[in-house]
Amino acid sequence: MADPQPTPQPHPQPNALDPTAGSLEERLPVMAAIRATAHGSVDTPAGRYFATAAGVRAALADVDRFVGSFIDTTALPADEVMLSAVPEPEHGRLRKVVNSVVAHHRLAPAEPFIRTKAAELVAAAVAAAADGSPVDLVAAVSDPLPSAVIAHMLGVPQADRERFQIWSDELLDAQQDRRARTLSQAHPEFAAYIQRLIDDRRAADDPPDDIVTRLLQTAYDDGTLLSDAAVRTQTMFLIVAGNETTRNLVANCLHTLAAHPDIYAAVRADPALLPALVEESLRLDAPVQILARAVRAPTEVAGCPLAAGDRVVLGIASANRDESVYADPDVLRLDRANPRDHLAFGTGPHVCPGASLARLETLAILQELCARAEKVQLAPDFAPEPGTVFWAHGQRRLPCLITPADPC
Repeated sequence: MADPQPTPQPHPQPNALDPTAGSLEERLPVMAAIRATAHGSVDTPAGRYFATAAGVRAALADVDRFVGSFIDTTALPADEVMLSAVPEPEHGRLRKVVNSVVAHHRLAPAEPFIRTKAAELVAAAVAAAADGSPVDLVAAVSDPLPSAVIAHMLGVPQADRERFQIWSDELLDAQQDRRARTLSQAHPEFAAYIQRLIDDRRAADDPPDDIVTRLLQTAYDDGTLLSDAAVRTQTMFLIVAGNETTRNLVANCLHTLAAHPDIYAAVRADPALLPALVEESLRLDAPVQILARAVRAPTEVAGCPLAAGDRVVLGIASANRDESVYADPDVLRLDRANPRDHLAFGTGPHVCPGASLARLETLAILQELCARAEKVQLAPDFAPEPGTVFWAHGQRRLPCLITPADPC
């Protein structure tokens, strides 16, 4: 199977790494150099960077000694800290509530909408390309689907879909300076919209069975319900996290297929290979490239001692290409024995709660594309345009030429 990534260049010195700068292609050889060091880690301005799968797994699994955030959230009100930055044991209590709201079994009612919307978006993209003009598959497909799905799961009009997409981008941009602010402080308009949903559901005799209602009605183990501030914060967190990561996953998969006709031909001939393609895309083009953690108590990772208060950066993208774990680590292979054996969604007790939804949305798009398009190719003038979110990896434009499939 063809290699969807450029051939790595000679290794630069490990201390040249800035884990928040440069394209993935520029970082790949540096990651490999760090994996080859004694502890598979190096000090960076953002904290101790761990590059090996063993080191990243160990830190992700040790949820009692590490808490995740790129900013210091200790001064924020406890009810307004997003799930990923809530420390244990409170994290575990809150996660049970969130998991019950977006768990895999909750996706069944949403799946018909997801598949219908995916079919609608792909059909429109293929039709727009029928005259030979390139179509931007990011704008046409990967951007609108996640925001449409979250609007559906929130029980709000589809007309508000674009607002979620815009607000998500604005909130992520507002967080780029890494100042300690609540989500409501960072984007008051977004917060006010979610608060109106909360108020409407609290006032309703028979509120709709949607994300906000479930968060309002699902209690902690001790019977305590979430406050409005907690419901607002976690709803905003789910919207933003789901939008950014899922649209990048979809766009990265589409880029791989458009850049590698042999891979597209293989999955089109055998759509049963599509789940493996999604997992390999997650491994090679992880939508979340790095995760930040603060050390809560003295510990060590991969033989490297860490003190309370230290900051660490977990190299998800690097761990997913660890030569000691993956054969042909830089090659997209559809025949891996354990295709989900990667860290794109994290691992351990704090694994991404939206992983099932992201996979479902991505597969819905890819299945529709394979059914409707004989060929998908990058437009001749295509040039990568990476996003501006420092921890993310995805395409912001993907102009493609599409050959419709024979309707027979």
